[in-house]
Amino acid sequence: MYCRFALFILCLTVAFLVSCAPVRPKLVGDPVKQSFADGLMQEWSESSSRVSSVQGLAKVKVDTPEKSMNGTQVILAEKPNRLRAETLSPFGSPLLLLTADGETLRVSLPSRNVFYTGEATAANLGRFVRIPLRLTDLISVLLYQPPIIDSLREEAFELQEGGWLLVRYYSKRRQELTFNHARQLVEVSYYDQDELFLKIDYGEFAEGGDPLPQLFGIELPRQKTTASLEFSDLETNGRLRPGIFQLDPPATATIIPLDEK
Repeated sequence: MYCRFALFILCLTVAFLVSCAPVRPKLVGDPVKQSFADGLMQEWSESSSRVSSVQGLAKVKVDTPEKSMNGTQVILAEKPNRLRAETLSPFGSPLLLLTADGETLRVSLPSRNVFYTGEATAANLGRFVRIPLRLTDLISVLLYQPPIIDSLREEAFELQEGGWLLVRYYSKRRQELTFNHARQLVEVSYYDQDELFLKIDYGEFAEGGDPLPQLFGIELPRQKTTASLEFSDLETNGRLRPGIFQLDPPATATIIPLDEK
């Protein structure tokens, strides 16, 4: 988790001019000792690292410049790179089935009798989930294990509204982690030269055991994309049947390769 953070986003083609002044949207109070900040990080890391898979029913909303989508999905995610998502109609029938086993992405659209298959790249995944993240990064977000950047310098502060802000610096990159009064990680923001390029929010923590969030938010300002997932039923480390992250095309389906140029 503490390995160097690889870029979440698809290759960027535009350079942005940004201010040299640090962005501090939160009202910070007094600094806190690094040993206290390390304790917050260790508590979160030890708790979240015990989760290897999640599955549940979620309300999903995605807003992009091209379109907005709302729906209900059955989501299964397993560390490090396996995903299954079933988008359901209001009557519970599948509109889209998507699986990724770390290497291959497979997508079935039953109403059109079309089956897509190709490499599980960020570009191919983004065509269907509309969130331009690598598969491993998306899984880590769902498992409450957002990547942590290496740091050359660290700071930590109390927040005036309660909780704590931890800041990690690496070259021109910065990561801010917000913990609430219950010592739960509730927000992670990633900056490039003081420009926010990714923010992840967590909320509605389940009670008992290792408290995990049931509400997830993702914001990508450069892509003008936001997404939210709200789970009504979330299970961690449950049994997953063999082959759950594989998908076979229906016998009469039209198969469309995703990687053809």
